[in-house]
Amino acid sequence: MAKMLNLDSLLTETDPGFRYQNDFRQYLESFAPLSDRAFLQLWALVRFKVVPKGTYLLRVNQRARDLLFVCRGILCSEYLTVDGARHIKNFFVAGNFAGSTVSMLQLSPSAFAIQALEESKVYLMDFRKYRSLIHQEAELARLYIAYLERNWVIENERKQISFATETATERYLTFLTKYPTLDQRVSQLNIAAYLGITPTQLCRIKNNI
Repeated sequence: MAKMLNLDSLLTETDPGFRYQNDFRQYLESFAPLSDRAFLQLWALVRFKVVPKGTYLLRVNQRARDLLFVCRGILCSEYLTVDGARHIKNFFVAGNFAGSTVSMLQLSPSAFAIQALEESKVYLMDFRKYRSLIHQEAELARLYIAYLERNWVIENERKQISFATETATERYLTFLTKYPTLDQRVSQLNIAAYLGITPTQLCRIKNNI
């Protein structure tokens, strides 16, 4: 049976982060419907933070504790390859979750870092408390399963196949489709780091399109 809510911990209309509540709920309900009761249990865990550009919310080898929801701005997950090159694993724009799920599940050091590429506004949720709620509330358990299936099975498989079979030009076109506004918002260096090519190669691709 679910525990009683600590209503004093809820973000209210006087809090600067309250304005993004509807965006947060709509994203959650894109995976599974939520009753007001179930949503409020989750909402009680939410903390709001404004993150300056360039700030790291998670560093390599740091243990991740929070699941992040991007209200505004852009985050990216990044790591260094064996040859020392910087690689961007994913971009996270407004209306998406970010975090090192493996680190949070295994209580292990994160293999990648999460950085704000522009000033960002985020919700943070303590993952341990979130997991506890999942075991108490069936609606949240269904949401969690649906989220994992879409993002960690379907989307991850699509990306792996794309990067394994597409040319650099095709990967760039896929990037433009997935992130239609990012070409004007993040540096070409960051886009090249995501595509696994050099900035010079990216410049050639753009000139040839």
